[in-house]
Amino acid sequence: MEKVGSDMKKEMTLKARFILTSYCSVVISIMLIGIASYCLLGSMSKKFVLQTSEEAVRQKNEDIQTKLDGIEVTLRDIIYNSELQQTLTDYQGADPYSRRMAVNNSIARASNSLYMLDNIAVFTKSGQMIGSMYEFNGTKKAEDYSWYDKMKASNGETIWLDQTIRRSKDNYGSHMEISAVKKIRALSGKYGARMGEELGCVYFSVNLDALLKFEQDYGGNEERQMLVTAGNGMILGGTEIDKNGTEFPVELLTKTRNHTYVRCGQEKELLIYDPVGQNIDWYTICLVPRRAVLKNFYLAIMVCFTLSVFLLVALFLFSIYNAELISRPVRRLEEQCKLVANGTFDIGEERSGIREIDGLFVHFREMAGQLDHLIHKVYETRIEEQNLIAESREAQLQALQMQINPHFLYNTLDSINWMALMAGADEVSKMVLALGHLFRSNMNTSGIYTKVSDAVENVKLYMYLQQVRFEGGLAYQVEMEEEVQNAMILKNLIQPLVENSIKHGMQTGHAGGRSIFPSKKWKSICRWRSVIMEKELKKQN
Repeated sequence: MEKVGSDMKKEMTLKARFILTSYCSVVISIMLIGIASYCLLGSMSKKFVLQTSEEAVRQKNEDIQTKLDGIEVTLRDIIYNSELQQTLTDYQGADPYSRRMAVNNSIARASNSLYMLDNIAVFTKSGQMIGSMYEFNGTKKAEDYSWYDKMKASNGETIWLDQTIRRSKDNYGSHMEISAVKKIRALSGKYGARMGEELGCVYFSVNLDALLKFEQDYGGNEERQMLVTAGNGMILGGTEIDKNGTEFPVELLTKTRNHTYVRCGQEKELLIYDPVGQNIDWYTICLVPRRAVLKNFYLAIMVCFTLSVFLLVALFLFSIYNAELISRPVRRLEEQCKLVANGTFDIGEERSGIREIDGLFVHFREMAGQLDHLIHKVYETRIEEQNLIAESREAQLQALQMQINPHFLYNTLDSINWMALMAGADEVSKMVLALGHLFRSNMNTSGIYTKVSDAVENVKLYMYLQQVRFEGGLAYQVEMEEEVQNAMILKNLIQPLVENSIKHGMQTGHAGGRSIFPSKKWKSICRWRSVIMEKELKKQN
């Protein structure tokens, strides 16, 4: 019993089980959604940063390429100026002042891209510097510079000199600078030169800060770092000005796959890069710290977590409310079961608003009514059984009394028989024995059928007693064939016939009456008995 009690204590109520099941289902669902959201939001956050960074790199490349195209236009305006073309073709026939004025006039007529150029110097085919925009070393010839061989081998394209990247100072402060050189060819066959003939070269320096303009476009953006590097890894410009002129790890551009995390300094950063153009070995690079990539992701996770907490609390309260709605009618049904167990079958109608539980109430009320009806029926049956038992006992008492009375009669007849024998009255003793045998046969309750031979013996005893009564005035004769002796007939069937024959025969007033029962009558009686038995058997079946 103690074990059963402990097991009952461990069992949960319907309300607690419903709350636990509902809440666990919700918690598991939210956890799965959270895991899926974590993976999805992380991927989406990176994808969003990649899209915005790629767009920033693309826009920066377009801006740089547009300015480089402007510089090319400016250079063409200068080197294809007719006055400068004529001066370079016949530079020996012109005095130095005229040559310088020709260069200055060509530069003055150039386009507005001059603001990005720090200086321009024009060299003749022989390598002599004939003029410049600002002060320039005129003693050195073109062949004295390291870039001369590259210029001579070119086809007229601009050659950017990465080794000339430096930080320069002027009246406005310091800035990054790079130099380039471009071959000058004859535009037409005028002035004695063949078309496309080399006339000299132009050497110029570009203000990278004015070209790249990071401090204007991306200033104050701490989450994303933009920079432009040359092919040798030198940083030309970027959002972090203090890194200008330093080297960027070139292996990250050659050995690292684009759009991956790399370690630059203390933390990992997402690397996005793209070449500036086909004719220049520059790269625009965007570095986004991993924490910045996941910033929106963490914010979304915090928002989802907060919403999940509120959702869990709301669902918990709703589960309690819903569980109470379900458990209340169940408890009411339990109370009705207790009433029925205590013998109260008058169950009132209940409504819970839940179709299944209302069906339970209806069926339980019907079951209680049927149980009440069955109990009353069983009670009535038991009363009837008790009445039958009482009647059976009364019948048994009566049968016992009937057994007591014949015994007394038999004992009395035995006493008379012995007294008669002792007195020498043999005839009286014979009559007493015949009477006692006849009584025993008639009062035997072992069955309702008897043999024909036994019935005839009883008739003989009866006729003997009647002969003694009528003092020899009665004679009888019995004829019975052997084939009917063992036939079964009803008890006391022959004796009433004999009694009636004696009664009606003696009433005629003739003495010496005689009754004869031939065997044909016995056959008829036996056939009658057979018909009766067949009918009784049919009734029993």
